[in-house]
Amino acid sequence: MIPIRGAAAGNTWPLVTLGLIAANVAVYLYQLHLGPQGETALFLKGGAVASKLSHLKLLGSSQSLWVAATMFSSLFLHGGWVHLLGNMWFLWLFGEALEDDLGHLRFLGFYFFCGFFSCLFHVLAAHNLSAPLIGASGAIAGVLGGYLLRLPQAPIRTAVFWRLKWETVEVPAFLWLGLWLALQFYGLRRGGTVAWVAHLGGFFMGMLTVTLFTPVRPAAANRKPGKKAGGGRGKRK
Repeated sequence: MIPIRGAAAGNTWPLVTLGLIAANVAVYLYQLHLGPQGETALFLKGGAVASKLSHLKLLGSSQSLWVAATMFSSLFLHGGWVHLLGNMWFLWLFGEALEDDLGHLRFLGFYFFCGFFSCLFHVLAAHNLSAPLIGASGAIAGVLGGYLLRLPQAPIRTAVFWRLKWETVEVPAFLWLGLWLALQFYGLRRGGTVAWVAHLGGFFMGMLTVTLFTPVRPAAANRKPGKKAGGGRGKRK
């Protein structure tokens, strides 16, 4: 099964989601421009290094401020096309409808909020690790967690190879997100270089805090059944 389209937004363009994707692609093109050695230096400078972050002082120097800033700059660095495309694909699949549900600015704040805490969980779990943490997956994991809480029934258009041909079906979001979550726990058990703790931390932080970023809608009680965010607006032509 391959997810090919997330739930549709309402009448607004997903400007923040598209902007984040464009920014990540632009940074990756800059990485390619630097060459292998320059890219490695950028990872060491802009990536989130747990061993450095775990020794930050509350009132530190400008260098300490820069190290703290890597908890955000690391969200725009990726280790290859596969890493970049995988993250951006999931951001597009699940970001569009959640941005419509929360609103542009709230969604942007939620994205960086989850990215920060996913990095923090990584630092707590691997405080002596000197390898830099890079990638938007922690923030995107928070988007997935928020999506599961806000839009669990939203249809995800999925390509399925069935009866010797590809067919398109709509799968409820909670099934896809449950599968993703199971893979994270499986990866955590097996270990490896992927920051599974950052993924899981971002996901559960997104689930627990998305309501803090949800706008109050006084007219919600007047909505027709099935028109709730992620329910009735989920189909695309």
